Amino acid sequence: MTTSHEIFLSIVLLAGIVLAAGCTTSSLAPAHPPGSTIAPVPSVLPVTPIPAIITPLPCPQVNTSTPISINSIPHHYLGDIITFHGTVNLPPGEIIRTGVYSAEFGHCPKSTANCQGNVTRCCGGLIDSVLVIAGTCGINTWSWTVDTSQHGFRADGEYIISARAGNGFGEKTRLFTVSGIPKPNLTLNLPDDDPKEYALHLTGQVNTGNGPEEKLHLAVSSDSGKKASYNVPVYQNGTGYFWNFTLEKSVITPYNFLSVNVSSATSPEIRIERTFLANNEPVYYPYNPVSS
Repeated sequence: MTTSHEIFLSIVLLAGIVLAAGCTTSSLAPAHPPGSTIAPVPSVLPVTPIPAIITPLPCPQVNTSTPISINSIPHHYLGDIITFHGTVNLPPGEIIRTGVYSAEFGHCPKSTANCQGNVTRCCGGLIDSVLVIAGTCGINTWSWTVDTSQHGFRADGEYIISARAGNGFGEKTRLFTVSGIPKPNLTLNLPDDDPKEYALHLTGQVNTGNGPEEKLHLAVSSDSGKKASYNVPVYQNGTGYFWNFTLEKSVITPYNFLSVNVSSATSPEIRIERTFLANNEPVYYPYNPVSS
C-alpha cells in the first residue's frame, strides 16, 4: 500500500522531469523554419579610389639649335592665298621681319629699282612684320599670309620667302613656286527657272582632272529646313566637261534662301557652295562661280 510520502516524492520527481524536458527542447529548437537556408552576411571591404593617370602627349621633336625656321611649303597655284608658318626661339610679342622676293636675277633698270610691295624681278619685294605667337612645349611660332593674286606674282614664277629675327638673331629662307596650271575646280552658275517656274536648272563646269570618271555630289537646302541630295554625272562637250541638274521646286519650297553645295566624289576637297535668293540672285556680290 502506497503511503502519502511516496506519492509526494513521485509528484516532485515527475515535475522535475517535465521541467528538464522543456528546457532541453527550448535550447535545441532551430531559429528558422526547417528546410530553409540562412544566407551568409557578406563582409563589406573598404573601397580605395584609384587616381586618374593623365599621360601628357609627347612634345614634337624640334631642332632648337635653329633660332628661326620656315615650315615646308605645299604646292600652290597662282591666285592662292598662302599662309607661311615657322618656329622661333624668341618670346611671344617679339617681331619677325618677313619678305617674299623674286628668285630671278639679272640687270635691273633704275626705273624699277624701288618698286616696293611687288615681287616682280627688280622690285623690292613684298615685306611685312609679324609677331611671335606663344606655342606649346615652349616652342613659339609665327605665321604670315600672302595673296598671290596681288603683288605681281606670275604663273610658274619662282620666289624666295625670308623670315628674319631682329638684332642679328637669325634668318631663314625657302624657295617656292606658284604654278600657272589651272587649279582643279568646279563652277556653279546662277540658277535658271524653267519656263513654267516649277523647277530650277543648275549647271556648271567640271575641271577636276578626273575626266569622264568624275561623279559629283549635289546637296541643296532651304531656309524652310527642307533638304535633298543627289549624285550627278559629268558630261563632255567640245571644250571640257560640264554638269547640269533640274531641281523640282516642290522639294525645297517654300524658301527665301537656297544653299547649293557641289563636290567631287573622287576628290571631296574640290567643292563649291553658294547661297541664292528666291529670285535666283546671289546673296553676295560680286558673284564668284568658281570654287576656291
